[in-house]
This record gives sequence, C-alpha cells and structure tokens, in this order.
Amino acid sequence: MLSQPDILALGYLPGITSAALRALAESGASFREIITAPDEELAALGLRRAALSAIRASEPYMERAAAQVGMAAKLGAAIIQFWDDRYPDALRQIYAPPITLYVMGEIQEGDARAIAIVGTRGASVYGRLAAERYAERFAFAGVTVVSGLARGIDTYAHAAAMRAGGRTIAVIASGLDAIQPAISAGLAERIRDHGAVISEYPFGVKALRPYFPQRNRIVSGISAGTVVVESDERGGALITAGFALDQGREVFAVPGPISSPKSRGTNMLIRTDRARLTQSPEDLLDAVGYHIPIPERDGAAPAPDLSLFEQQIYDVLGGEPVHVDAICDATEMASNEVLVNLLSLEFKGLVRQMAGKMFLRG
Repeated sequence: MLSQPDILALGYLPGITSAALRALAESGASFREIITAPDEELAALGLRRAALSAIRASEPYMERAAAQVGMAAKLGAAIIQFWDDRYPDALRQIYAPPITLYVMGEIQEGDARAIAIVGTRGASVYGRLAAERYAERFAFAGVTVVSGLARGIDTYAHAAAMRAGGRTIAVIASGLDAIQPAISAGLAERIRDHGAVISEYPFGVKALRPYFPQRNRIVSGISAGTVVVESDERGGALITAGFALDQGREVFAVPGPISSPKSRGTNMLIRTDRARLTQSPEDLLDAVGYHIPIPERDGAAPAPDLSLFEQQIYDVLGGEPVHVDAICDATEMASNEVLVNLLSLEFKGLVRQMAGKMFLRG
C-alpha cells in the first residue's frame, strides 16, 4: 500500500481522476514501481496522457505532499484518506468520492447518523427559524448536522446545533487555512470543538466558483438525507439536492409562502416530487429511520431565576418573533424597561433578538 504522502503526491498529477488514483493505490505497487512503470500499464489503470508525461518527474509533487503533511501538523489538522477507518463510510459509497479529506476537529463514529441542512444565503426570518428548529431537534436526537459553512441557512444550522449541545460538520470549498470571510473562519474554529470542518482541497487553496458544487456532493454524500429549508429556483441548495438524489439519498423540503421568491425552489422540489414534504424534524427523522426519542422541552414552564418583570416578558414570548412594541402592550411596561429586561434575558440565553426589534425564546 502506498503511504499517505505517496498518495498525496500522485494526486497532484495533472488530469488524474479519483478512480485512477484509487486504482494506483490499490494496485499493490510501490511508489517507485508506479513512477517507473511502462505507459501502457499506467494507461490501463486510467492515467491520462498529461499524467503519464508528468509522473516521471515526481520530485515537485513529493515536495508539495510533504508541505501538506507539515501544514496539517502545524494546524493540528488530520489528513484522512479513502482507506482510513476514520473516513466516513457513507462517503465511500458515492460516485467519485474524494480520495483525501483534510479535517479540522474530529469525525466520530456517531457522525454516521447525519442529516444535511442547506438553503439560501439570504434567509428570511421564516427560513432562519426553520433551520434552527431542525438543527436543534436533530442535535437533541443525537444526529449530526451537516452543512456548508456559508452565511444564511448554513450558518444558522451549524450554530443552532452547537447551542443545543450537538455535533455539526461543515464542508468547505477551500483549504482549511483559507476560509473566507473572517466570520466563517471564526465559526469554523467553534465547529472544530463540536464536530469537524472538512475539505477535499489542500492547504493554501482559495475557494473558486467551480469548487462549491463539488463541495455540495460531499455535503449530501456524508448524510442520510438532505433537507432544503429555503431556496430560490437556482440556488446552490438545489445542486446539493440533485447530488443527494443521484446518490440515492433522501431529499426533503420545507414548504414556504407561495409569495416568497426564497421558497420557490423548495416548493418546486415538492411539486415535482423531487423532495418529500417535511413539516417537522420528527417526521423527517422517522422517514430516514432515525427513530430516536427527542427530549421534549416544556415551553410553558417558567424559566428559572427570573425577576417578576423578566417573567412577564418571557411569558409573552414563544417560538415566533414578537415586536418590542407588542411586548410593551402585552406587559404594560415602558419600552426602556422592556429593553433592559430583554437584554437580561438574552444574557441568560433565554431570548434571542431577530432583525427589526423582534424577539423570541432562545
């Protein structure tokens, strides 16, 4: 079997495919035997002309491979290849699986139970709340939440899973050391302690437009199912859904208002029978066979250690956003009093503020 650096080096050959790299690695030949083998033998294993021309001068590729191993050690990241026990089994089953994964954090055995949550970058309040609800309930059920670390639905799903004490995996379209923008890099640092950030791209590679669709095949590939929360008719989330269908995985869509452009894609998936309608995290978990009891949280129970005014405000709030003026009317409190107590509730993790001075229970 070739060593990890050997496989990395061969992966740099121009035009080499995932299938050809697997064939080389599984041929049983040593690295020296491979780079000195006759062209016809290498061609029979799937190497194209450009790779055949380059393989004889392998030193630069070995140097690049050594640099990758060194960078992984420096960043505390792992390089996991197709034959490694840590490689996600579900990902092995897709067409053209990535041979090498660069991993920040840890892929655990329990991550085999995973659902992808994807959607638009420009999420509405409805989309955000739906993504957070599904991610939170999946986390309570011990199901890993997978997404793509983009702003919008992806970010809300990752963050909600972590708030609920669950695990989440982010699949990115750049090297682990080249995550942009800064806010995404910060979220990735948090995720590494609650799951993993993974990429098929080596260190130093910046995200380019063609990389995102390729990234999406991994998002769906490591998941038992993909739920599209909110998307227009050309969104990247629909590309992920397409990959999931091709991979024989379940696809679900959260229905949205017929007047909202952000729900045209999800509604279209349902209308054309490309996705199953989901109205709750529980119906989705049942559909994929994850019959795991989800701890119920009694929303009517009083929150602990609240002042009289905090309790009044907390009782007004629920799972849907309420404007601060409506809270003032319901509690008969002045706006400055309401805002002070809302801030206190936010610090206690019991209330969240949405855009436009809208609040709901955290």
